[in-house]
Amino acid sequence: MKNPKKKGTSKKREEKLILIKELNKINDEINVEQNNVEDLSVKIKNIDGQIFLGYHDIKILNVELKNKEIEVEEKRSHKLLSERNIENMINKYVLKCYENFLNNLTKNEIEIDTLSKRMEDDKKEQKSNKDFEKLTTVTSIKHLNKLNSIILSQNKIIDNINRKFTICLKKMKDNYSRKINMQRDKMDKERQKIIFNLQKEKNDRIKNILKTYNEKIFNIQNYFKLILDDQLDLIQKLEEEKLNKKKNYFSKRKSLEQLKKNISIQRKILEGVERDAYELEKNIVDYENLRNDLKKIKEKRKKQQKILHELKLETDVKKMLLTKITNEYKTIYDQNKMKLYDYLQKLLLENYFLETKMKLKNESLEVNTIELNKWKESNNPENNEILNNTLNEKFQDFNILKNEIEELIDVNEKNQENYKAIMHLNYFNNEDLDILKREEQINMS
Repeated sequence: MKNPKKKGTSKKREEKLILIKELNKINDEINVEQNNVEDLSVKIKNIDGQIFLGYHDIKILNVELKNKEIEVEEKRSHKLLSERNIENMINKYVLKCYENFLNNLTKNEIEIDTLSKRMEDDKKEQKSNKDFEKLTTVTSIKHLNKLNSIILSQNKIIDNINRKFTICLKKMKDNYSRKINMQRDKMDKERQKIIFNLQKEKNDRIKNILKTYNEKIFNIQNYFKLILDDQLDLIQKLEEEKLNKKKNYFSKRKSLEQLKKNISIQRKILEGVERDAYELEKNIVDYENLRNDLKKIKEKRKKQQKILHELKLETDVKKMLLTKITNEYKTIYDQNKMKLYDYLQKLLLENYFLETKMKLKNESLEVNTIELNKWKESNNPENNEILNNTLNEKFQDFNILKNEIEELIDVNEKNQENYKAIMHLNYFNNEDLDILKREEQINMS
């Protein structure tokens, strides 16, 4: 099966090589003809170029004029930049002045804060001694008066600074606007003069150039009229040769295109054959890989069956052990059933006693708070030191009582958690044993 395919591919390759050789020959002939056509076109262009040299010089002059206009615009932009730099300098100076003003303000505020803190410290020191109460009032009034006077003086200073600052700013802005307007007027006048001079120069140059080139063109036209009259026959012959060569070129081009089409068709057929061969080679490789994979899967299956058998034996052994453990658990549970029940009852009784204690202490606390409030309403504790001491003692007792109640609540919560944990194990299905549930039902009813 493989031999005829190889012969077919070898024949196609030979045909392909023959076609490529023919194509190369045709391309060489076309290149030679194109060179001849280009030589003729160059000769005709040289004749046209000598006539229209003046147009190129006019273009150069236009380019020079544009460059001069660009230079003028660049100068104007540099001047505008210098004006903006002046504006930036003024703005920076104004900002510095404003920053200094703000710094002075902050310093004054800090001084006022320090004075107020000192006053507060003096008050605290003097309140400890009862004999100096009158002096504190007098000194505080004096200090307040001093502070008020300082604040008023500072406010006046700040107002004066603000006024001076605004006046200076207005003056600066007015001066700056005047200078800018003066400079703008000067620059506009200079610019108009420069533009007028440039336009004059441009017009004079264009006139001179046009005169010279008109004379040259007239002379060249006369010269070429004489030449053309002599060489009209030669030009006609050249044009006829050009037309014949063009016809030959187009005919050869058509034959080349047909050859290219035939080559593309044969190339597609060749590509299809190569694809089929490549796919067959791929299928062979895939088949071998699949066969190897099947062998590996079979070996894995055997190993897994062995492991499954071992696992089944292990599960049987574990089931036997489980039955043994459950029997042992039931026997132990039956033996220790009464002990667990006794322990539960003790726990519930302790919980009940703790709750009763809590209720009693809460009631006593409420009574104490009511008495305290009455005591506060009847007497002002700020006047008497003895009263203050007694109140402090009572507050301490109150805090101790509060701490004891919190400890009792924590113990009660822990006991409830232990009880719920034990009941969660479902040792007793009987709901009558649960004392807490019975108490809740009574309260609900």
